[in-house]
Amino acid sequence: MGSHSLKRPSPRLPWLIALVALAGVPHAVRTDDIPPLRSAQPPFFSADVSLALDPDGHPAMGVAVTVPYQELQWIRLAEAGDRRAARAELTVIFEPDSRTKSRRKSEALQGDVWERRLVVPGFAASRSPNATMVEKRTFDLPPGRYEARVMVKDLNAGIQSSARQEVTVPDFSRVPVGFADLELGVVDSTGAFTAMTTRRFGTDVRALAARAVLFDRRDGAWPRTYPFRYKVLDDLGETAVSGVVDATMQRSAEAVIVRPSSSDLFLGGYVFEVELVEGKSRWRVERSFEVDESGPPRGREFERMLEPLSYIAQGEEIDQLRRLPPEQQEAGWTEFWRRRDPTPETARNEAMLEFYRRLRYAEQHFQGYGPGWRSDMGRIYIKFGPPDQIESRPASTQSPQLEIWYYNQPYRRFVFGDREGFGRYVLLTPGSE
Repeated sequence: MGSHSLKRPSPRLPWLIALVALAGVPHAVRTDDIPPLRSAQPPFFSADVSLALDPDGHPAMGVAVTVPYQELQWIRLAEAGDRRAARAELTVIFEPDSRTKSRRKSEALQGDVWERRLVVPGFAASRSPNATMVEKRTFDLPPGRYEARVMVKDLNAGIQSSARQEVTVPDFSRVPVGFADLELGVVDSTGAFTAMTTRRFGTDVRALAARAVLFDRRDGAWPRTYPFRYKVLDDLGETAVSGVVDATMQRSAEAVIVRPSSSDLFLGGYVFEVELVEGKSRWRVERSFEVDESGPPRGREFERMLEPLSYIAQGEEIDQLRRLPPEQQEAGWTEFWRRRDPTPETARNEAMLEFYRRLRYAEQHFQGYGPGWRSDMGRIYIKFGPPDQIESRPASTQSPQLEIWYYNQPYRRFVFGDREGFGRYVLLTPGSE
């Protein structure tokens, strides 16, 4: 398959807002839930920027930079067998905007530059698809707006990439109670929490949990017990799972692990929400995340998935799956993909994972009158993958703006036209399918 990167409008889902609100307080506080920053060129990385709080409620910005091992160049160490080494330089900068500079009467940048050296026992370890370098730093920043810039330089390869985003450090000075940003991750059988800094989950989403930090400067003795309400909302805003966790805190700003009663989520974008309600007052914090690998769909998701699945399946296969009673749907889904598994001797089904990847890409990058995978471009992408070549032609008096996809093996040519001028391309050569 070609590796051409299609440039489509960014996802239609708006950036979700994490609220830290206090009823009755003159100055309500809100913080932006910024999706992880991601570089657009090698070495590819993601950086999760989040609000952190100390026990007194003083804010700081935490940055967790994640670089997959496969994005780094590894050098074999002399006289060390097959051991390999990689070196990376990381830079994090917070530049205040003009108003923040004026209030602080300073134009000094905040940030840090540091180097990280990695050594692995052999070539296979350096190419592991699940191995990552994670670097975390926390920066004390006065309230205000900043541009966060993150840069990663592969010192062996001599290449550098960057990502940037606007962030806000809220002013908690007049707020007696508030949340920091949720930290999302997974918990193991012992209850130990591991952060997922990319906020992308696979089948490990079954162990989904959130680490919530609430500060409370009100008078009174400790410990205190809080009923934390939680919800996981899907990309349609519907509740996938909800419940209440009674959390006992020994002090202000002590981390509390909130784990849903069920989190067997299917592919898509979600929001984890934690809320504290006391009488007429309520405080809420949200954090967005994605599930890009999943087990069998169930219930409503099973019915929904049959439509994009029909792009690659035979009609009789879809009819057979549609006739299955609910208790047999999981087995039917598993058997469908078992027949297509190119490496049945391994635990991973590459055909299924590639279908999931294409589905998510289509949902995020193509526009239509419904989900992105339902558009003409989405359907072709799911069926045939990324094109080997893309040709763009501007609109003229005789034709709309065109985009032509070429596939080489076997040769295929698809012509799409933006007839309305809003980026909703339709297939103009239906016979080519």
